[in-house]
Amino acid sequence: MQRTSATVPPRRRGRAPTKEVKYGLLFALPAIVFFAGFYVYPLLWAGYISLQDWNLLGAPRFVGLANYLRLLSDGEFHNSLAVTFYYTIGTVVPIWVIALGLAMVLNRAFRFRQAFLAAFYLPAVVSLTVWSLVWLLMFNPSFGLLTVFTQPLGLDYVRWLASEDLAMPSLILLSIVKGVPVYMLIYLIGLRGIPDEYYEAARVDGANGVQRFWYVTLPLLRPIMLYVAVISIITAFQVFTPAYLLTQGGPGSATRVLPLFVYQHAFQYFEMGYASAASIVLFLLLMVLTIVQFRLLRSRT
Repeated sequence: MQRTSATVPPRRRGRAPTKEVKYGLLFALPAIVFFAGFYVYPLLWAGYISLQDWNLLGAPRFVGLANYLRLLSDGEFHNSLAVTFYYTIGTVVPIWVIALGLAMVLNRAFRFRQAFLAAFYLPAVVSLTVWSLVWLLMFNPSFGLLTVFTQPLGLDYVRWLASEDLAMPSLILLSIVKGVPVYMLIYLIGLRGIPDEYYEAARVDGANGVQRFWYVTLPLLRPIMLYVAVISIITAFQVFTPAYLLTQGGPGSATRVLPLFVYQHAFQYFEMGYASAASIVLFLLLMVLTIVQFRLLRSRT
């Protein structure tokens, strides 16, 4: 009997991209070019300039890590870093709590709910520049809106933006009112995505309102909480407009956040290399904080 050996087709080393993949890459190409041109290239350029001594007028001069070593001993940079952390913690923690509380209230059905939702969301549609200028008038110690609340308490001519003790809390208050509507809507979308069957099952098991919130709402909201935490912290660390328009970093250096520190050294003192080094440190700090948040929240999801 003769054996017939079956012919085995040769293995293909790689699959050719399908037409759908090609069209997908083609449609994604503008976004890729935009991201590379406006994010990747500036980041690489900033890293290159951070190793140079450049005043925007002459040619850059390579100095290696001198700008980074200068940051380690610069008291103003340390102060700006501390002020930025102060602003970030003072802003994002109240935003998380207030936004989640409002979202849970507006997630219930009641009369004029849509009107309240539109009213609460109104600050989010105003540009940050306009919003800062409006609050600049509100903080005016002579005729600002806040005098309506301070004068009955016997506090006349409160210099909100000229006091080292009140300037940063004033910026924090401005940012909280501006940021709460955005994250409230994000939380509300997450709450709408939780099936009612989970709450019904918890009620059947005898869980009260606090237990349903702790064991049903919070675990299912963790992906939303992760997104809110990452975006809000990044946004807070990048704050520039309110500090620039309202206080210029003053009084003294009480509100000189890190982005304002970078701006002043780049375009007022013409130390572009030093400013680029500070911006790279800011980028690395945000990257580390983001990784830590992902690990902490994802490990519990």
